[in-house]
Amino acid sequence: MPTVSSPSQPAPETENLDRKIREVWISASPKAGSGAGRHQIDRLVTRLRGNGIDCHVTHSIEALQKRIADPSTSTAHFAVVAAGGDGTVALIAQNIPREIPIVPMPMGTENLLARHWGFSPDAVDVAATIERGERFVMDAGLANGRLFLVMVTAGMDAEVVRGMHLTRRGHIRRWSYTRPILRAISRYAYPLIRSVEAVTPAPEPGSETTISADTDDIQQPPIEACWMMAFNLPRYAAGLGIEPNAKPDDGLLDVIAMRRGFFWSGLNYLARIKLGWHLSHPDVSRRRVRRVTWTAPTRVPYQVDGDYAGRLPVEIEVLPARVTLLRPAIA
Repeated sequence: MPTVSSPSQPAPETENLDRKIREVWISASPKAGSGAGRHQIDRLVTRLRGNGIDCHVTHSIEALQKRIADPSTSTAHFAVVAAGGDGTVALIAQNIPREIPIVPMPMGTENLLARHWGFSPDAVDVAATIERGERFVMDAGLANGRLFLVMVTAGMDAEVVRGMHLTRRGHIRRWSYTRPILRAISRYAYPLIRSVEAVTPAPEPGSETTISADTDDIQQPPIEACWMMAFNLPRYAAGLGIEPNAKPDDGLLDVIAMRRGFFWSGLNYLARIKLGWHLSHPDVSRRRVRRVTWTAPTRVPYQVDGDYAGRLPVEIEVLPARVTLLRPAIA
């Protein structure tokens, strides 16, 4: 499993320094999504080199790390394009210093982070972001040592992701999930998941107090539920707004627990999520946390950013200001 790098202080959003990008490495995932649009990588290389930017393509994290560690590399003028899905962006973020900006080039199935900020797979748009985009520092999460940017979940949906992991052969499309969904419906038993959380206290209404890294957490009574989810971004597959208030730069994760199991309860939750009614349901609990541990008496899978990651238990924590993005410039 990759290890989290130990970078220096987070990059500020604005600085009166020359930080024009002069070297770009495109880290391309050979398995992301359906494989469509790969010609855009060649177009991007041509366009960047035509604009005087040194550009390279790699499938190797080790090669990228070696270049970054080279004394001749100016990290202030260096950027990485993550050509793949959410898992590709997270893998790159885990293995490079936080001050180096990442530009997602969405080529996965869901591309939740890219959709959140309007990143495009088109070479012209990616080049424009590299040349004129704004730097934004965001939080990340860590699940048993694996970095994630969007979410981590355990339960039925993670069982679907596990089924896809077991049967995947090359590129996938949304209809590729049909068989794993049917398999999970027929086999998954909905065991209870126990969540032990360190909850950050909210400021008093009207108070000017802010939550800092030094604020003491409060240990809350455990929650037991069949569906567990922790969000860093307000995004989920198929456009479902499960936690609409998650913020990527508040130093916290938003945990959603839905208590009841079984297929019909899941359909009920899904209908309520579609209508925006689920957060008021008595079976749904919400907490904002820095750290949480999920355990289960049986073998329950969990997934991070749409990729199968293993079985519970899982220890989850937030990493404030861990990742720098170059976001598309606002016209």
